[in-house]
Amino acid sequence: MENTVEERAERLPATAGAVRPPEKKKSRLERREHLIAFLFILPPIIGFLIFTVASMLFSFIYSFQNYNTLTGASSWIGLKNYINLFSHELFAPDFWNSVGNTAILLLSIPISMFLGLCLAGLLRMGDIKGAKVFQVLYYLPAVSSAVALNIVWRYIFNNEFGIINLMFHSNAAWLSDDNLLKAAIIFKNSINGMGTSMILYLAGMLNVPKDYYEAASLDGAGKVRQFFSITLPIISPVTFYLLITGLIGGLQSYADSQVFAEGDSGARTIVYFIWARGINQGRYGLASAASILLAFVIMIITLIQFRFSNKWVYEE
Repeated sequence: MENTVEERAERLPATAGAVRPPEKKKSRLERREHLIAFLFILPPIIGFLIFTVASMLFSFIYSFQNYNTLTGASSWIGLKNYINLFSHELFAPDFWNSVGNTAILLLSIPISMFLGLCLAGLLRMGDIKGAKVFQVLYYLPAVSSAVALNIVWRYIFNNEFGIINLMFHSNAAWLSDDNLLKAAIIFKNSINGMGTSMILYLAGMLNVPKDYYEAASLDGAGKVRQFFSITLPIISPVTFYLLITGLIGGLQSYADSQVFAEGDSGARTIVYFIWARGINQGRYGLASAASILLAFVIMIITLIQFRFSNKWVYEE
């Protein structure tokens, strides 16, 4: 007959109140290794504390002040800088215009992700001659200077001698019409961003177990059904990563406004507003208020995405 739980418990040695053996003291070599490791990570920690944490703290304080850059004097004005962003006749129109422009230009993120997904699917399906060359060419904009890329694209969309107008025998005012300017930036950013999406999506597709496809084929699932039922859900972490980083980068866009559009009102983003109407004109309090609002919006959007990620992001 099997012993009861109580009988087995009585046979267990009494460990209550037992003294734990003292922890082994770290050797001199271990302490030295830990110290060296800490010294290696110390520079980025110091840089993060000075250039990120301290900067955000000072920006938050200055957002409640009227700071004079010439004299260094400042006066406490409370929420006036925040109120001016939304209601002041000199700042509110430009601020709302920059918010609208930034939101519209974010359309390039899903477009570049879709194009990258299509390219990755084509490269994954079969042998394509020169596939590695195409991967390098498509990924090249991701590792190139943003300023250099915008200068090149500005020549491509030039109103008089741009390649786009010459190819289609048109005289579209890409760089002067507000709507065409937004379309040009969305097209440019979609092409520039699809290389990164392609590389990451392709890496995700190559990591999908082949057993899944074999089982689906035995059940009669075609290539299209396998893509939507197997590939797309499994590579959803890549989609989540691209969406997070794309939105954060898109909300902080500046080079498009400054270099490509040269400050045209149709492409002024929030960061360009912070520089042009705040820092460039000595209104550091106003610039700090806009920066804090932008940081808050980025944080909220990111938290919302993480909050609902468990509903559609695949987890092993």
